[in-house]
Amino acid sequence: MIDKVLSSFKKEFHPIEDKFIIINLSINEAYESKDQIIVGPGVYVFWFEDKIIKVGRHLTNSRKRALEHIRDNTRNDAFQMNSFKDCNTQCGLILINCNDPEDYHWIAAIEIRMEDVLNPVIKSGRKG
Repeated sequence: MIDKVLSSFKKEFHPIEDKFIIINLSINEAYESKDQIIVGPGVYVFWFEDKIIKVGRHLTNSRKRALEHIRDNTRNDAFQMNSFKDCNTQCGLILINCNDPEDYHWIAAIEIRMEDVLNPVIKSGRKG
């Protein structure tokens, strides 16, 4: 799934891709990691098996916001985010985070484009 997200990101944002780091994490790693790069502004992409489940953004801490979806059980008729609590190898979280927090203004554009291209099971509910 990381390849699909990477190619989608690079296709649209290759001129500025060096401003970002892409981090592929298991759900456990997302909860436990102390690495500071994962707590910056960015876009998060949840995947499960061969599907993109949720795409979102946070302008200061993408990991925190992503994990709130599991805590709050963001859901629709097709999927419940709390199912990620016990997920091991068939799911994960991809973060597209800014190397420099000053580049946070790109985050909205990346999230909108990733949601359009990746067509997640749970939509953001934002349009326009």
